[in-house]
Amino acid sequence: MFKIAQIACKLTQNHRIFYPIVQKTVLKQFILQRVRLENLRSPFNSKPKLLKINWNPLVSFKVTFALSILTWLGFNKADEEKDSELIMTLKRAVLCTQREQFETAEQMLHLALRIAQQQQDYQGILYCYDLMANLAFNTYDLDKAEKLFVNVLQLLLGDGTSEDDLKVIHISLKLARICQLKANIERADLGYRWCLEKIEHQRKVNEDSEILYGVINDWYAQYLLDVGDLPKALVHLNEAYKVCTETQGLKNEKSMLLLNDLGITSFRAEDYEAAEKYLREALALGNQLEDKTHLGVIHANLGLILLQKGVINEAEKLCNTGRKLGSIYVFTSPNS
Repeated sequence: MFKIAQIACKLTQNHRIFYPIVQKTVLKQFILQRVRLENLRSPFNSKPKLLKINWNPLVSFKVTFALSILTWLGFNKADEEKDSELIMTLKRAVLCTQREQFETAEQMLHLALRIAQQQQDYQGILYCYDLMANLAFNTYDLDKAEKLFVNVLQLLLGDGTSEDDLKVIHISLKLARICQLKANIERADLGYRWCLEKIEHQRKVNEDSEILYGVINDWYAQYLLDVGDLPKALVHLNEAYKVCTETQGLKNEKSMLLLNDLGITSFRAEDYEAAEKYLREALALGNQLEDKTHLGVIHANLGLILLQKGVINEAEKLCNTGRKLGSIYVFTSPNS
């Protein structure tokens, strides 16, 4: 059985970024770099390369599921409503993170940690470490994120929290992700499978566990894509999509992103009919959403599939639309 200590304490140090966890400012640089790399590829490649939509896994479905940000690690509603120095500092840190003011957020979290330590507030210390870990994870500082997540796990387990607790599973999932991003494939695989095993028997207990079950399937599918296991990736992507639609409804961005992933995976498996079906569904859904940020990528992906099938005119229209949308929502976004 997978042991938390294995994934927490024995990670390799080489970095290979597969599935970018980036904010919009970093995403812009990443896309430009990928475009340059793709332009260097041979123009005689027989199969076009579809684009993976980059999204932040820390906000997949819900950051802390259905829970208040201050109740996830032990704060209650009364604590959240207090205007104590610690609570207010934590709230400011969260607000800075949401505004992508990461340096200020980190400074506020260090201040909050000192306050919590001075007050000997266990829950406050725990929550500070968790927010620090997520901030490091969110900004790609994987070594720092790993150490902080280990600290959170040690505090939780040392306080008697069970390995079956959703908090432990959630943090272990992030550590598995770090293993994947560091190209520690064996430990990443062990970590994902351990998380699936732990959540399986309690997935129907409440909405929180059901959503976490969906997130684990989604992340495991991305890992399986990374190692080239397309059949299993499709199974877990379909499971994630099923959970997403059951818990979040059909009309939401995450459902659209999962449909795009299903289309990409089907394309890589050379099932072009399924790929077209998923991407047309993603496109129809995206047209109904207010946020059109990712719609250009879906247009381009569907266009490339139709190009592969020889439907030239429609493929050209979709790719041109994708290019126009991409220039609007990626390169000139006021938040980018």
